[in-house]
Amino acid sequence: MDPLYLVAVIKPKAEGAATVREFLDSMIAATRDEDGCEMYDLVVGDDDPSTWLMIEKWSSRAHWDAHMVTPHVAKGNEALAGLLREPTELRFYSAK
Repeated sequence: MDPLYLVAVIKPKAEGAATVREFLDSMIAATRDEDGCEMYDLVVGDDDPSTWLMIEKWSSRAHWDAHMVTPHVAKGNEALAGLLREPTELRFYSAK
């Protein structure tokens, strides 16, 4: 199976940024323990601190699919719904 690379573009509302960070930190801890998770890091732009990126690497697309139906992802997505300026953009990549 080929690895899956993913960048999730997250744009929290200024007034909810601390809460978004708290939820993401809990999701990061749980996700890093998942089977197939090779990297799951949150980074913030030096030039644009209002845009965050979750940089992910999964052993396969099937591992990421399983991740997306875990309770911590469902809870996090529900909690973050009203705290973001726009829906999270998912960008998928593969090694060439």
